[in-house]
Amino acid sequence: MTIQRPYLFLAALALCAFLVGLTGAAEAKEFKFVAQELATGKGAVEMGDIEIWLPNAVVIDQKEDLREPLWFVFENPTGVDHEFSVGGLFMYATSEVVPSLNEMDPITRQLLENNMMVPIRIKVKAEETKKIQVALVGIAGERSHGASYRFFCPKHNDIRVSGFIFVD
Repeated sequence: MTIQRPYLFLAALALCAFLVGLTGAAEAKEFKFVAQELATGKGAVEMGDIEIWLPNAVVIDQKEDLREPLWFVFENPTGVDHEFSVGGLFMYATSEVVPSLNEMDPITRQLLENNMMVPIRIKVKAEETKKIQVALVGIAGERSHGASYRFFCPKHNDIRVSGFIFVD
């Protein structure tokens, strides 16, 4: 049995459309930060400049990276709890990241809701990985082009433990 040319052409066209659809599907953009082990037995002065979160610089490309949801992944393979905070950027709150999500906000006295934007400050316990969705406020738009945001570990603020997120 032979397949007629129009059907063969349509089958090939359908296969191409399927393959293009697979590669064109929007996937989330992730930036991964990994916590580093602190030097044991050293004081803050002896430790000097230590980056707790690596990489210590990240560049977010507005044209490429913001076409899909933006996520930060925090991996802490160390035996010490760490925190990640970045001034000026926000995340969408979830009950996993903000345990008191269904409680009252102490400042506004309003009920905290899902998908509410809160400043990025997250605790990552030892041997734990967390993932947050970053809100595009402060990242998207002409005003944000060329901006830089400093991130650090508030738990270890006696040590210089910072890096930068740049918007290009």
